[in-house]
Amino acid sequence: MSISFFAYSPIRLLLIVALTGCGVLNPATALAWGPEGHFQIGTMALQAMDEQAATRVWNLLGTSDPAALDEACSWPDAVRKTPEWEWSAPQHFVNIPRTASQYERERDCPDGQCVTESIKKYAGQLAKPVLSDQARWQAFAWLCHLVGDLHQPLHTGYLDDRGGNNIQISYQGEQDNLHQFWDRMVIRERFNDHQDRYGSNSDHPALVAGNIWDPAETDDWTSESHALVKQACYPPDEVIQSDFADQSWLLIQEQWIKAGKRLARILNATLGNGEVELNRELAPVRERLD
Repeated sequence: MSISFFAYSPIRLLLIVALTGCGVLNPATALAWGPEGHFQIGTMALQAMDEQAATRVWNLLGTSDPAALDEACSWPDAVRKTPEWEWSAPQHFVNIPRTASQYERERDCPDGQCVTESIKKYAGQLAKPVLSDQARWQAFAWLCHLVGDLHQPLHTGYLDDRGGNNIQISYQGEQDNLHQFWDRMVIRERFNDHQDRYGSNSDHPALVAGNIWDPAETDDWTSESHALVKQACYPPDEVIQSDFADQSWLLIQEQWIKAGKRLARILNATLGNGEVELNRELAPVRERLD
């Protein structure tokens, strides 16, 4: 399976400083994918969403410059250490017990401050035309970012090793922890190969997203991501070999595609021609855009 992607915008705005050097998964520093992955997911979602949803997203961004999408989708990481937003750090992840196969809100996110419940919250906010443009821009930014975070498996990992941050590894002579291997190391190594493909994507998968979304599906996506933690995220040895890195990079790309399609479906349902279907009491109530 060969997958290639848009290269992300060279304009980082204020993101790089906020995203470097973070080595632990705790309420202050849990990062995922870095700006490369978050921009890829946002770009793929825009390709897959319907015309009405895409127009409304660009209107929220205030421009069709890809740099605006780049900024929005990584903005939650850029502001997380500021006094105004430090409360939001737990929204980036959820911890699920090793013995559990399914996400359960009552056990895993009783206060609603986790990635799974925050996706539902910001989808509900984005669908409210009565909110200010700034509030809806922030809701979009959070939604784009958190759907990406949810698909980084270690953001649904175990509390006892802090999402792999307590697992020390070595890769190509660089010492770090397992969480950083997934967040940063293998992506920065492999992604450079695709940077010259910006604007030329003959190999980019054609993404088609539906237009119906049940917020309760987010629980299932969380359980799916959590299952990958045990199945694919832990190398057999402390020194990571090339075959494990190859498998990891393939999985990362597959997760980006899933996240892009699912984000598009949420945006079609909340901003476009689709609908939100509510099948559980936990799901947020959608207000119509009409």
